[in-house]
This record gives sequence, C-alpha cells and structure tokens, in this order.
Amino acid sequence: MPAHSAIRSVNWHLISACNYSCRFCFARNLGEQPVSFSEGLTILSSLADAGMEKINFAGGEPLLHSRLFDYCRAAHDAGMVVSITTNGSLLTKKMIEDHVDCIDWIALSVDSASESTEKRLGRGYGEHVCHCVDLSDAIRDAGIRLKINTTVTRLTWEEDMADFIQRTSPHRWKVFQMLHILGENNDAVADLAVTDEQFQAFCARHADVDLRGDVQPVFESSAMIEGSYFMITPGGCVKTDTGRVIRKYPLADVLQVGISGFVDEGLYLGRGGVYAW
Repeated sequence: MPAHSAIRSVNWHLISACNYSCRFCFARNLGEQPVSFSEGLTILSSLADAGMEKINFAGGEPLLHSRLFDYCRAAHDAGMVVSITTNGSLLTKKMIEDHVDCIDWIALSVDSASESTEKRLGRGYGEHVCHCVDLSDAIRDAGIRLKINTTVTRLTWEEDMADFIQRTSPHRWKVFQMLHILGENNDAVADLAVTDEQFQAFCARHADVDLRGDVQPVFESSAMIEGSYFMITPGGCVKTDTGRVIRKYPLADVLQVGISGFVDEGLYLGRGGVYAW
C-alpha cells in the first residue's frame, strides 16, 4: 500500500476544448477526448477514496463539457469541496444560482484589468474584464466563494491590478508567473515570458492587497508551480509537468504507487496547496 499523502486536492482538466485562445495557455494540446460520464464517476470515486478533499474542474473551458454540473454534484455528494476554474464567458447568473448547492468555489481567470490587453493575450474579444466584474458580484451574492486567477506576462508585469481586485472582492487571488511547457505554449515565450525579477516586481506591487477575511494574495513562481499540482487529463490519466514537459500515467497506477511519487509534496505544501477551503 502507498504511504499516506499530504496532497489533498486535485485539478481535473475535463476537456481540452476552449472558446478563447490565450496565447500563454499550457493545457490546450492534451490530445484526448473526455471520458464517458460513467468512467468519470469511477474516477471521482477513486479520487475520494484516495483522500482528495477538494476538486477543481478546469479545462480548456470546463463549461464546454455537457456534464460539468453533473460532475460537480457527484463530487459534492462524495464529500469533496468543489471548485470550477473558468474564463467566465459562458457562465450566467442563472447557472450560478441553480448550482449553489454543489459548487463551493468559482475561479475566474483575469490576467489584466485592461480590456485591450486581455484581447491581445487572447483572453476574450474586448469585454472580458467587464463581464467578470459582473460575474464576481453574482458569485458572491449567491454565497459561492470567489477566486481570481491571474497569469503575469510581459504585457502585464508592470500593471497595477489593485483597483480591479478591490472591485471584484475575491476570497482568494492566485497570481502565477507564466509557465513555459514544451509543446504547449512555445510560440508565446519570446514575447510573453517574464523574468523572475519582473514577476517579483508584480508581486511586490500587490503584496499588501487585502482580500476578503484579511487573506493575502498567493504568488506562485514558475519554480513553485512546476511539479506541485495533482492533475487529471480529459482521458482520465495523471499528467505531470516536471522538467516542464507533459507526461501522462494511468490514474490507477499512480494511486497504487502513491501520489507523492508523481507530485512534489514539499512544493505542494510550500505554495499553500492546503488552505481553509
């Protein structure tokens, strides 16, 4: 039997398809079709049995998956804290209100407070920021916890997003350094990658931004991201990014050997992988 793992959360990339074309994205070339819903339920059961307390459904764009909310309900019924990470373009107030009983967190991906910058990054078509501001109100009003995810690139590292964060008032703000994954976003490196110094400058500028409950922002450098996430692919495999190269392994094999053999527990805990969710 594998040793007990400190890893308590998992990201399931339900679908590779996306209606946006974010140039820095590192989860768009997985080359898999989603598993059937019955297979998905088996995966959820295995994850719950393995001690996963929280699951985040991501993509691609998870709202393109026809059974997303069924998965949310099944994960909730299995006792897991349920999160969705979305670009928000397909999310409506009614969807939010209809699923308050099975979704605990909604994360909106917003990389700049400037509509034109978001459009240049491939994040929408010029109305992304405004739409996410409206969604942030609907999410909080419904009693679902709001998270903002921001990837720092060369177009944004000098930006001040404090006013946007204060306006959306999230419970959690995660700030990522753009991560280069071979074969995923090679074409974006030359003009979008940021140095460690540039990323740290963005972090220092926002270190004192207060979130709900006096929580502080979470800043994750590329070095902290790499190898520290437990991730499932659309086809139900575990994917790793150690060495910034995607590798895939059967979930059953990973659970048999132990998750810590594929995900760095120290990095996971060091970046705050377990928090008051």
